Amino acid sequence: MTRAEPDPNRLNQNPAAARGVTAAGRPVPHLRWWSLSGNLIDRRGAALAPPVLLALGLNVAAVIGLADVAGFHAVYTSLTRIQWPWLCAVPAAFAMSAIGYYFAYRRIYAAEGGYELSRRQLVAVVAAGFSGFFSTGGIRPDGLVLENRGASRREAMVRVTTLTGMEQAILALYGCAASIAWLSLDLPGVPLNVTLPWAVIPVPAFAAAFWLASRYRPRLQGRARLSVFLDAVLLIRTLFARPVRHRGAIGGMALFFAGDALAIWLALAAFGFLMNGAALLVGYCTGMVFTRRVAPLAGAGTLTLILSLTIWASGAPLATAITGVAAYRLLGVLSVPSALASLPVLRETAELPSA
Repeated sequence: MTRAEPDPNRLNQNPAAARGVTAAGRPVPHLRWWSLSGNLIDRRGAALAPPVLLALGLNVAAVIGLADVAGFHAVYTSLTRIQWPWLCAVPAAFAMSAIGYYFAYRRIYAAEGGYELSRRQLVAVVAAGFSGFFSTGGIRPDGLVLENRGASRREAMVRVTTLTGMEQAILALYGCAASIAWLSLDLPGVPLNVTLPWAVIPVPAFAAAFWLASRYRPRLQGRARLSVFLDAVLLIRTLFARPVRHRGAIGGMALFFAGDALAIWLALAAFGFLMNGAALLVGYCTGMVFTRRVAPLAGAGTLTLILSLTIWASGAPLATAITGVAAYRLLGVLSVPSALASLPVLRETAELPSA
């Protein structure tokens, strides 16, 4: 499937836009700059300011609240120990993570007779998905791109749900492996009530989910949302059942989280704490209850708060966990400009019919 190149005057010629709706069926928004409603990819100029400022405010509030608990003096002392070489390596870890995300997106959406995105579209949706900034509800930008490439609304929802499910699956496998390694080392520092569930639950949970989806999917065809979820579970099962064939999907997602966890490790090292890798992964996977893709506004405030606490519970000093996670989140903002730069392509994809 290919797509014709857009006409430079498409905004004036597009009949859907002229009717006041996008090609995806949504009204063309007329938002005041302070409004927080609507899909963020439809925003332009000052209308993007409220979510950006809200995300910034939530992260600052989370750091201040945590610093109050840990003690402002302790947090200040941690800041004075900063080692710039470690901190300067964090963007390289993010770059490694972004490369993994690119391959995961590409192969998951193309797997098992799926959809090949153009390079331009793929780069745009990866930039938007990696930042997580446009996760606010409704159909996601990558869903719109898949529809543009010929997928039905339902097929697009299955692929988007599969990508989200693969994130959680790889996180669970990392958490399981790290917990088993930590328990095997028999070291103190990470509570048993954190490591034991990770070591025991994921594999049986996967097996149960795959079996239930296979058994009940034919009976639930009339329930749209549930059948989409079950189809996504079955597609994930297919990906793991053929790991060599789908190594790009599995390996890409594994690289994405490995790079992201490395970024946190480097941020902690920048403030003087070289954390055990297994302990870090246990805390990291526990804290990623909602990934940037799932949580609104890339988990603004929420991820900062939860990750600091779970990494502290896994053995890092609280003040160092706060400064390290705050630095990791701050440097993660470097992905936002590329996400904003992807907006024209995403809007174009939403407005133009597939060829």
